[in-house]
Amino acid sequence: MFYGIVCTLIAIFSRLFLRVRIIGLENIPKEGGVIVAANHLSFLDIPLLGSSIYRMGRPADFMGKKELYTIPIIGFLLRMLRGFPVDRERVDRAALREAVKRLQSGTIVVIYPEGRRSRDGRLQPGKPGVGVIVRMSGKKVIPVAIQGTDKAMPAGKWVIRSAPITIQFGHPLDFSNRVNGGSERESAEQITKSIMDHIATLIESSTPP
Repeated sequence: MFYGIVCTLIAIFSRLFLRVRIIGLENIPKEGGVIVAANHLSFLDIPLLGSSIYRMGRPADFMGKKELYTIPIIGFLLRMLRGFPVDRERVDRAALREAVKRLQSGTIVVIYPEGRRSRDGRLQPGKPGVGVIVRMSGKKVIPVAIQGTDKAMPAGKWVIRSAPITIQFGHPLDFSNRVNGGSERESAEQITKSIMDHIATLIESSTPP
Protein backbone atom coordinates (compact mmCIF):
# COMPACT_ATOMS: atom_id res chain seq x y z
CA MET A 1 0.00 0.00 0.00
CA PHE A 2 2.82 2.40 0.89
CA TYR A 3 4.49 1.73 -2.47
CA GLY A 4 1.26 2.39 -4.37
CA ILE A 5 0.61 5.65 -2.51
CA VAL A 6 4.12 6.91 -3.23
CA CYS A 7 3.87 5.98 -6.92
CA THR A 8 0.53 7.79 -7.17
CA LEU A 9 1.99 10.92 -5.59
CA ILE A 10 4.99 10.77 -7.95
CA ALA A 11 2.65 10.41 -10.95
CA ILE A 12 0.64 13.45 -9.82
CA PHE A 13 3.81 15.48 -9.26
CA SER A 14 5.20 14.54 -12.67
CA ARG A 15 1.96 15.55 -14.39
CA LEU A 16 1.85 18.90 -12.61
CA PHE A 17 5.51 19.94 -12.66
CA LEU A 18 7.34 17.78 -15.22
CA ARG A 19 6.76 17.00 -18.88
CA VAL A 20 7.13 13.23 -18.89
CA ARG A 21 6.50 11.14 -22.00
CA ILE A 22 6.36 7.35 -21.61
CA ILE A 23 6.84 5.15 -24.68
CA GLY A 24 6.55 1.38 -25.01
CA LEU A 25 5.12 0.67 -21.56
CA GLU A 26 3.19 -2.23 -23.08
CA ASN A 27 6.51 -4.09 -23.35
CA ILE A 28 6.38 -4.70 -19.59
CA PRO A 29 4.89 -8.18 -19.11
CA LYS A 30 1.72 -8.44 -17.04
CA GLU A 31 3.25 -11.13 -14.83
CA GLY A 32 6.50 -12.99 -14.14
CA GLY A 33 10.01 -11.92 -13.28
CA VAL A 34 11.81 -9.62 -15.71
CA ILE A 35 14.88 -7.39 -15.57
CA VAL A 36 14.46 -3.71 -16.44
CA ALA A 37 17.85 -2.25 -17.41
CA ALA A 38 18.07 1.53 -17.81
CA ASN A 39 20.65 4.26 -18.25
CA HIS A 40 21.18 6.51 -15.23
CA LEU A 41 21.27 10.32 -15.35
CA SER A 42 19.70 11.63 -12.15
CA PHE A 43 18.20 10.73 -8.77
CA LEU A 44 14.84 11.29 -10.52
CA ASP A 45 15.36 8.14 -12.60
CA ILE A 46 14.43 5.80 -9.75
CA PRO A 47 11.07 7.34 -8.73
CA LEU A 48 9.99 8.21 -12.28
CA LEU A 49 10.86 4.78 -13.68
CA GLY A 50 9.23 3.01 -10.74
CA SER A 51 6.01 5.03 -11.01
CA SER A 52 5.95 4.49 -14.79
CA ILE A 53 6.11 0.71 -14.37
CA TYR A 54 3.44 0.89 -11.68
CA ARG A 55 1.01 2.18 -14.31
CA MET A 56 0.93 -1.45 -15.46
CA GLY A 57 -0.22 -2.38 -11.96
CA ARG A 58 3.14 -3.90 -11.07
CA PRO A 59 5.60 -2.74 -8.41
CA ALA A 60 9.31 -2.93 -9.18
CA ASP A 61 12.25 -3.69 -6.92
CA PHE A 62 15.55 -1.94 -7.55
CA MET A 63 19.21 -2.18 -6.68
CA GLY A 64 20.73 0.92 -5.09
CA LYS A 65 24.21 1.81 -3.91
CA LYS A 66 24.81 0.52 -0.41
CA GLU A 67 25.92 3.92 0.92
CA LEU A 68 22.32 5.18 0.73
CA TYR A 69 21.12 2.38 2.98
CA THR A 70 23.40 3.48 5.81
CA ILE A 71 21.50 6.79 6.10
CA PRO A 72 18.82 6.07 8.74
CA ILE A 73 15.68 7.65 7.28
CA ILE A 74 16.64 7.30 3.61
CA GLY A 75 17.70 3.68 4.04
CA PHE A 76 14.41 2.85 5.74
CA LEU A 77 12.38 4.53 2.98
CA LEU A 78 14.34 2.79 0.24
CA ARG A 79 13.61 -0.60 1.78
CA MET A 80 9.93 0.33 2.16
CA LEU A 81 9.99 1.15 -1.56
CA ARG A 82 11.35 -2.34 -2.36
CA GLY A 83 14.99 -1.34 -2.78
CA PHE A 84 17.99 -3.44 -1.77
CA PRO A 85 21.68 -2.49 -1.53
CA VAL A 86 24.57 -3.38 -3.79
CA ASP A 87 28.30 -2.70 -3.37
CA ARG A 88 29.36 -0.96 -6.58
CA GLU A 89 33.07 -1.33 -5.88
CA ARG A 90 33.16 -5.11 -6.31
CA VAL A 91 31.19 -8.05 -7.66
CA ASP A 92 28.59 -8.18 -4.88
CA ARG A 93 27.50 -11.83 -5.01
CA ALA A 94 25.01 -11.39 -2.16
CA ALA A 95 23.22 -8.60 -4.04
CA LEU A 96 23.27 -10.64 -7.27
CA ARG A 97 21.73 -13.61 -5.49
CA GLU A 98 19.08 -11.37 -3.94
CA ALA A 99 18.19 -10.00 -7.39
CA VAL A 100 17.90 -13.53 -8.78
CA LYS A 101 15.76 -14.62 -5.82
CA ARG A 102 13.35 -11.75 -6.42
CA LEU A 103 13.22 -12.41 -10.16
CA GLN A 104 12.47 -16.09 -9.65
CA SER A 105 9.63 -15.14 -7.31
CA GLY A 106 8.03 -13.26 -10.21
CA THR A 107 9.19 -9.73 -9.39
CA ILE A 108 10.36 -6.95 -11.71
CA VAL A 109 13.91 -5.91 -10.80
CA VAL A 110 15.27 -2.57 -12.03
CA ILE A 111 19.01 -2.34 -12.63
CA TYR A 112 21.19 0.55 -13.78
CA PRO A 113 24.08 -1.30 -15.49
CA GLU A 114 26.35 1.77 -15.58
CA GLY A 115 26.59 1.52 -11.80
CA ARG A 116 26.37 5.27 -11.21
CA ARG A 117 24.87 8.42 -12.70
CA SER A 118 26.46 9.71 -15.89
CA ARG A 119 28.10 13.05 -15.19
CA ASP A 120 28.06 14.25 -18.81
CA GLY A 121 24.79 12.72 -20.00
CA ARG A 122 26.51 10.20 -22.23
CA LEU A 123 25.90 6.47 -21.86
CA GLN A 124 28.72 4.81 -19.94
CA PRO A 125 29.90 1.19 -20.38
CA GLY A 126 27.81 -1.29 -18.42
CA LYS A 127 29.22 -3.37 -15.60
CA PRO A 128 29.00 -7.18 -16.00
CA GLY A 129 26.76 -7.64 -12.96
CA VAL A 130 23.59 -7.39 -15.04
CA GLY A 131 24.94 -10.08 -17.35
CA VAL A 132 25.64 -12.33 -14.36
CA ILE A 133 22.06 -11.84 -13.15
CA VAL A 134 20.73 -12.75 -16.59
CA ARG A 135 22.83 -15.92 -16.60
CA MET A 136 21.81 -16.90 -13.07
CA SER A 137 18.10 -16.18 -13.52
CA GLY A 138 17.50 -16.90 -17.20
CA LYS A 139 15.06 -13.97 -17.27
CA LYS A 140 14.42 -11.60 -20.15
CA VAL A 141 15.59 -8.00 -20.13
CA ILE A 142 13.59 -4.86 -20.95
CA PRO A 143 16.04 -2.12 -22.06
CA VAL A 144 15.00 1.42 -21.11
CA ALA A 145 16.26 4.79 -22.30
CA ILE A 146 15.74 7.74 -19.96
CA GLN A 147 16.31 11.25 -21.28
CA GLY A 148 15.93 14.69 -19.71
CA THR A 149 16.09 13.83 -16.00
CA ASP A 150 19.58 15.32 -15.85
CA LYS A 151 18.08 18.63 -17.00
CA ALA A 152 15.27 18.45 -14.44
CA MET A 153 17.61 17.52 -11.58
CA PRO A 154 21.32 17.62 -12.46
CA ALA A 155 23.88 15.69 -10.42
CA GLY A 156 24.78 17.60 -7.26
CA LYS A 157 21.57 19.66 -7.33
CA TRP A 158 18.52 19.18 -5.12
CA VAL A 159 16.16 21.60 -6.86
CA ILE A 160 13.77 20.07 -9.41
CA ARG A 161 12.83 22.18 -12.41
CA SER A 162 10.45 21.52 -15.26
CA ALA A 163 12.06 19.85 -18.27
CA PRO A 164 10.96 17.49 -21.05
CA ILE A 165 11.60 13.88 -19.99
CA THR A 166 11.26 10.72 -22.07
CA ILE A 167 11.18 7.17 -20.71
CA GLN A 168 11.20 4.61 -23.52
CA PHE A 169 10.79 0.88 -22.91
CA GLY A 170 12.24 -1.43 -25.55
CA HIS A 171 11.15 -4.90 -26.57
CA PRO A 172 12.15 -7.81 -24.29
CA LEU A 173 15.60 -9.27 -24.93
CA ASP A 174 15.95 -13.04 -24.63
CA PHE A 175 19.46 -14.29 -23.80
CA SER A 176 18.49 -17.91 -23.15
CA ASN A 177 20.83 -19.07 -25.94
CA ARG A 178 23.78 -17.47 -24.11
CA VAL A 179 23.04 -18.54 -20.54
CA ASN A 180 24.87 -21.86 -20.67
CA GLY A 181 27.58 -21.13 -23.21
CA GLY A 182 31.19 -20.03 -22.58
CA SER A 183 32.74 -18.85 -19.35
CA GLU A 184 30.62 -16.87 -16.91
CA ARG A 185 32.76 -13.74 -17.26
CA GLU A 186 32.86 -13.70 -21.07
CA SER A 187 29.17 -14.51 -21.39
CA ALA A 188 28.19 -11.88 -18.78
CA GLU A 189 30.27 -9.24 -20.56
CA GLN A 190 28.72 -10.07 -23.93
CA ILE A 191 25.19 -9.97 -22.51
CA THR A 192 25.91 -6.65 -20.80
CA LYS A 193 27.31 -5.15 -24.00
CA SER A 194 24.25 -6.26 -25.94
CA ILE A 195 21.95 -4.68 -23.35
CA MET A 196 23.91 -1.40 -23.46
CA ASP A 197 23.81 -1.42 -27.28
CA HIS A 198 20.02 -1.71 -27.18
CA ILE A 199 19.78 1.13 -24.64
CA ALA A 200 22.00 3.26 -26.90
CA THR A 201 19.72 2.55 -29.86
CA LEU A 202 16.67 3.58 -27.84
CA ILE A 203 18.40 6.81 -26.78
CA GLU A 204 19.14 7.63 -30.41
CA SER A 205 15.57 6.90 -31.52
CA SER A 206 13.76 8.86 -28.79
CA THR A 207 14.05 12.59 -28.36
CA PRO A 208 12.22 14.59 -25.69
CA PRO A 209 9.31 16.68 -27.02
